[in-house]
Amino acid sequence: MMKTRRGFTLLEMTLVSVISIVLLAMAVALTGVVMGLSSVTSRQVEGERTLGRLSLVFRKDVHQAEGVIIPKPEKTVSLADKDELICELRLPRQEIVRYRVHGGILRERVRDGGVVTREGFPLDPRYRVGLRQESDGTHTRAVLTLELGAADPVTGQERGSRRTWQILAYVGRDQLNPATVFHDSTEPAPTTQKGEGQQ
Repeated sequence: MMKTRRGFTLLEMTLVSVISIVLLAMAVALTGVVMGLSSVTSRQVEGERTLGRLSLVFRKDVHQAEGVIIPKPEKTVSLADKDELICELRLPRQEIVRYRVHGGILRERVRDGGVVTREGFPLDPRYRVGLRQESDGTHTRAVLTLELGAADPVTGQERGSRRTWQILAYVGRDQLNPATVFHDSTEPAPTTQKGEGQQ
């Protein structure tokens, strides 16, 4: 006569419970990692979109400008700084456009001494921004450089890969002879440097 088994032992049930808990914990941890990567990716996409918008607006302003005033031409400024003037563009009809650091980059259009419009370009505070003018003797172009990942603002140590964007635009292009050929561009950096601890 064969003995039939009527249920599970306490040891078998405990073992199944432990395996289920471990699998559930791994699933929760993996979900957190995937959500974190999704968040980082969406921030990067939004940052790229903001840089593209900044590029279009900055180039249009420089093309219309009669002159560019750069208060600190050889200095780069961190976007973590507050209310630092990057440049001032003199436009026709007594208008001025100011670009300043203010929680990202802030564009102000000024007419008759008062601010008419403000437009913000929220960017990662680790960006450093600088502006310089280059001249070939005939034409002057403005070069806005944004560098990301140069150093951690707290520790000062390099972290992550370094990325550089340059926005190039000829000053007063819209007022010049239409037959003149210009080559403006927005260039992401061709080189990427690795930070400490990266392979």
